Amino acid sequence: MMEVNGSELSSVKAMNMVKSQSSFHCSLDEILDKASAVQVDSNTTQPQFGRVITLNVGGTAYMTSLATLRKYPDSMLATMFSGRHRLVTDKEGRFFIDRNGTNFAHILNFIRDDKLPPLPYTLDVLEEAQYYNIVPLINALSTTCPVASNKIKRLFLDKVPEYDIKVNLLIEKALNAACEQPDRVTKLQVSIFKEDSFESTMIPQVAEERHLYKTEVDHRCKAALTFGPWSATPDVYDLLHCIKEDMAKLGYQLECQCIGICDQRLTGQYYCKRPIYEFKFKWW
Repeated sequence: MMEVNGSELSSVKAMNMVKSQSSFHCSLDEILDKASAVQVDSNTTQPQFGRVITLNVGGTAYMTSLATLRKYPDSMLATMFSGRHRLVTDKEGRFFIDRNGTNFAHILNFIRDDKLPPLPYTLDVLEEAQYYNIVPLINALSTTCPVASNKIKRLFLDKVPEYDIKVNLLIEKALNAACEQPDRVTKLQVSIFKEDSFESTMIPQVAEERHLYKTEVDHRCKAALTFGPWSATPDVYDLLHCIKEDMAKLGYQLECQCIGICDQRLTGQYYCKRPIYEFKFKWW
């Protein structure tokens, strides 16, 4: 039986480890190549990069250096241009990235010069930075007012039950009403309340009355929609501002004013005190 000394055994183990790692990377590359493959195989290539790279980002052409694309090793751009993966090219041989071409200019500006985009573009650029996983840019944008404000606003709206669903439902109801009775302005009554006053200050003290109260208090206000209640600090006017702002983003001109309270009788001497607001949708 042939003996193998310690140094030879170590060499064999090292060679096997290298082969195993090489096999692992090959299989990983194959998986990534399949994931990035397109229907036309002739448009995919596993390139040997030069120092200058020409890109086609969503139809917009860019020219930059390989060093710029590889500046942040954990980013998607560095991974794409590591040389390990097949990349899609257009008919002119430019590497194609199917993302927003305009916003990519701000991505490059940050990678090159640590330059942030103008404030009106920060939310859109943040979305692209998250896609490309450029962590320093994500962190820098997170401290800008538009991003911070949007985050704080979202934290509040998450406290309002079904806010997003109800905003969409509000638009749907306004459209339906306008189609049934076409007019330049459509009016809807909406109940908005942070908390029920009758729940906090008008609950009967007598057990029998309290039981009757609880039975009849579950009612619907005479309104097209109801927002509330919520437990966060902002009040009704803060929520109204959010609704109008979100409507404006969709192009709707919305006016609203308080026109009174629900005032429906609940039980005995108790009445609903939820405020009712009139929303006006201007179509033209």
